[in-house]
Amino acid sequence: MDQLVTRRRFLGGAAAVSGATLLPSFVLAQTATTHPTVDVAVHDLAHSSVEKVEWKAEPFSMPEVRLLPGFWKDTMELNRSFLYSLPNDRLAYNFRVTAGFPSDAEPLGGWEAPDCELRGHYVGHYLSACALLYASTDDQPILTKANDLVAILAECQAKDGYLGAYPVTFYDSLRKHEKVWAPFYTYHKIMAGLVDMYENGGNRQALEMATKMADWANTYARTFSDDDWQRVLLVEHGGMNEVSFNLYAITDNTKYRDLGFRFEHKKIFDSLANNEDKLGGNHANTNIPKIIGAARGYELTGDTRYQAISQNFYRMVTEHHTYCTGGTSNGEFWHEPDAIAAQLGPAAEECCCSYNMMKLTRLLFGQEPDPKHFDYYERLLYNVRYGTQDRNGMLMYYVSLKPGLYKTFGTPFDAFWCCTGTGSEEYSKLNDSIYFHNEDTVFINLFIPSKLDWKATGLTLRQTTKFPDEERITFTIDNAPAKEIALKMRVPYWATQGVTVNVNNQPVQVTATLSSYIELGRSWKSGDVITVDIPMPLHINTTPDDKQVQAAMYGPLVLAILQGTEGLTASMIYLGEGPRGNDEGYPMPTVDLRPPAHRNAGSPAPAPAAGEVWFERVEGSRHYPLQFQTKGHSPIHTLVPLNQIMDERYSVYAKNLTA
Repeated sequence: MDQLVTRRRFLGGAAAVSGATLLPSFVLAQTATTHPTVDVAVHDLAHSSVEKVEWKAEPFSMPEVRLLPGFWKDTMELNRSFLYSLPNDRLAYNFRVTAGFPSDAEPLGGWEAPDCELRGHYVGHYLSACALLYASTDDQPILTKANDLVAILAECQAKDGYLGAYPVTFYDSLRKHEKVWAPFYTYHKIMAGLVDMYENGGNRQALEMATKMADWANTYARTFSDDDWQRVLLVEHGGMNEVSFNLYAITDNTKYRDLGFRFEHKKIFDSLANNEDKLGGNHANTNIPKIIGAARGYELTGDTRYQAISQNFYRMVTEHHTYCTGGTSNGEFWHEPDAIAAQLGPAAEECCCSYNMMKLTRLLFGQEPDPKHFDYYERLLYNVRYGTQDRNGMLMYYVSLKPGLYKTFGTPFDAFWCCTGTGSEEYSKLNDSIYFHNEDTVFINLFIPSKLDWKATGLTLRQTTKFPDEERITFTIDNAPAKEIALKMRVPYWATQGVTVNVNNQPVQVTATLSSYIELGRSWKSGDVITVDIPMPLHINTTPDDKQVQAAMYGPLVLAILQGTEGLTASMIYLGEGPRGNDEGYPMPTVDLRPPAHRNAGSPAPAPAAGEVWFERVEGSRHYPLQFQTKGHSPIHTLVPLNQIMDERYSVYAKNLTA
């Protein structure tokens, strides 16, 4: 879907969400069922026998990392409640009807409604989310619920391997190049969910179903000439290349490797291979999953062209198509490089883009463990992922950047946007990137309360912190490793005021270079305590296309100016995908630090110091413990972390009249 049409406009006549609805009470999982095709062991895609490129740093398996109490764990629990609240018969409704089976269930609404051409996509996300939640928490009932859903879908899978919530005639339309809403996009989500159920839940039936789906897709794809197939790939198809490569990693069957290559979209890949930024005008989240597939293809095949594609793309997006939050896209599309101030729209920062950029970042870090990767990951995690889930577990589509607009959320049974799906996955796997390792080193990339149990070495490490509300992070060795282990702690790009480290209350001399690691290597003992203090400075992020348009930041946190609640209603916050079309917002707030003589005379203001900070911290409130105010002349604005704002108008950017 590279033409200038969004998924929303494509939806057309699908039913609109009506008003705000609270999440139903926590629903207990259904009674456990025996599944003869479920293994006890969890399978590990990271150690495939066909892999040609080994990661220099590997993530720990999710069962080795557990979240400890804190707001990240609270976020996961809200998501767990949402996953339990969705009945299997409603999730499977469209699959059963498509397969010709009766169903008395009430169909879901939104993008899962029976008249929506993308129906079925969330079910794939749901399977992934349940499998990831099981791996993160050992929640056996959620795995049982997901296994039961897999068994229902298995009954719906046709003899030729086709599985869908819509008829196969959608692919006839695709063949004729007629308008149809992204059937392979949905197909990928279902396949990926089944692969996750195998990899993280040990469900062999899910793997068999995924390979049958891949075989069907392979048969279909081979009936096209190369040129005609490239026309098909103009229609959004998700990460079909990635899931095909993952099946190759699992099965060692080269036909799935070749299927991954078959889904290479040359219009996008060729320019990236040549290091040409032609992203402008392309639908952002249509293409990020393809690049994840390229990164995975490089790992499995050693194809250095794919390595160049993924690295070039990552650099282009993070350096030239990214807001202060780390998010990307406006109106779902990329625009010209460095067009940031010019692209502060109501439908900026599609949440799916952030999820997929984090997924790509994680892959690239494993290939080359540069701490700058997690500088970016952290920025997205705190400013786009956290804060896009409301108090009842409902999720967002866009993070509006138009001044004076507000956050909007889905409803329990009538949304199921693409970002509902990626959010359900994200909040099920918040423990998957905190720690990485090589043979004798632990990379500590994120400051999240958690416990690491590195079974291969005997190391048990506990991280406790209230970061970013507090600047101290404490690590306790609960069980000493059998050999010397180095702990490498990330020094963020924003740590301009230095880092202080103590081991057992004794100071340790460290060199804290920005975007680097502090390494502590020794023979650890049970009970050892390491404290790390990272003062969080105030700093400014300036847009490249207008030096006057700036964002305020506190450490990794983007701050936003509060702009009141005038005109806001619950039906506006819980209606549609995002605030657009019916609310003009407000003018961008200004910050005026100019001396009075210059302001009154109209003469040019003196050049400010580079990166001059125009805000300061003030006493917080119960609702906003972290609170800041602008300096200078009236009006004085109040700023708080963007991720804390739920039902107020805001502006992420301000115009600094001295710049």
